[in-house]
Amino acid sequence: MKKRSHTPFKIYFSVSSEGFGHSSRAMALTKTFEPHEYIIGSYGIALDRMKGLGYHCIPIPQELKLVGSNGGFDVGATIFNTQSAVFNFNQLVQEEMDLIRDYGVTLVVADGRIAPVVAASRMDVPCLVLTNQSAFYPFFAKDTPLVKLLGVSFEWVMKFWLCSAEEILIPDFPPPYTVCLPNLSLKPKVKKRTHFLGPLVTFDPDEVVPLELPEAEGKVLIVVTLGGHEYRRPLFDAVLGMAFDFQQYHFAVLTPFVPNDGQPMPENVTLHSTITDCSSFFKAAQAVITQAGHSSAMELMTLGKPCVVVPDAKQIEQEHNAQRLVDLGMGLKLEYPDLTSESLGDTLRELLLQMDWFQSNAEGFARFAKELNGAQYGADLLHSYAQRLRAY
Repeated sequence: MKKRSHTPFKIYFSVSSEGFGHSSRAMALTKTFEPHEYIIGSYGIALDRMKGLGYHCIPIPQELKLVGSNGGFDVGATIFNTQSAVFNFNQLVQEEMDLIRDYGVTLVVADGRIAPVVAASRMDVPCLVLTNQSAFYPFFAKDTPLVKLLGVSFEWVMKFWLCSAEEILIPDFPPPYTVCLPNLSLKPKVKKRTHFLGPLVTFDPDEVVPLELPEAEGKVLIVVTLGGHEYRRPLFDAVLGMAFDFQQYHFAVLTPFVPNDGQPMPENVTLHSTITDCSSFFKAAQAVITQAGHSSAMELMTLGKPCVVVPDAKQIEQEHNAQRLVDLGMGLKLEYPDLTSESLGDTLRELLLQMDWFQSNAEGFARFAKELNGAQYGADLLHSYAQRLRAY
């Protein structure tokens, strides 16, 4: 690592709470900074998570709320539920500007949020966008004509958002090994700002200790991550139904879901509802069943763990991620329209039968992630930008 200058600076991370991935990236990047050198703004579960882990955080308003049902992401309902943020957007921008001014911010890093980019642009403060998606119209392409029309406008807004930043940082492997590659814009104005960092994870894989679950003693561990979105309930039910046929395995399910009244609970399943760091579970597992969230993919690849991915239905970004994980030899996918206990079990058996091949591919990505050292590389880049306006 190059020796850093001691010119005072302050980095502000404005972070979405729609999933844990955004906060994981912020936490990964702040590890080499002192508490007085950064501040993280977020809300909801991400804010609670980071505060609980001792990060320097402040509450900020929510911009976007993802909505779905029956395993699917609902673009129309998400737009409807985000109307208040649209009408109050100028207020959101003003609040971000006040925060930048009050804390003496010298660099803004926006992850999943638009208002801080606009605020930084108005104040001539350097701004970096951290994202695993720079093409947005595909989100709307399979929806109703009205939603498609809204998608055209949204794509224009997001292009403006991206092009208002100095650089667009992609927390992923460089091409052609990029998981989020189908989700990236091909527009030259966006591509010329795009910079690949490598995976950003909150842990050092060499320091992660595999979790020992007493309930799993003598059995092979399969970890299932679900989060708390109600529309993922069908996957939870499928896992419980499948587990009865896999008595030689133990399933550690990371979710706040509980069985419905009268729903059988297999003895080889344990539920873990308050996990903020999955790395020790992942390292202990032979394989992982998960959604195709980008940060989860980066964690699994960094640790070298094969997976069965079940992308949220109608969530185009996850569908693309899932297919890329298959193409890269990391695992197999199963889509919600085909999801049953039987189909999930068949997919898991297929993965286990080819485990040597999948494991070899996954371990190759783990070595690549270690070589890239995305967190350190990204932190050094942020440090450089944070001092630009104060260097002379």
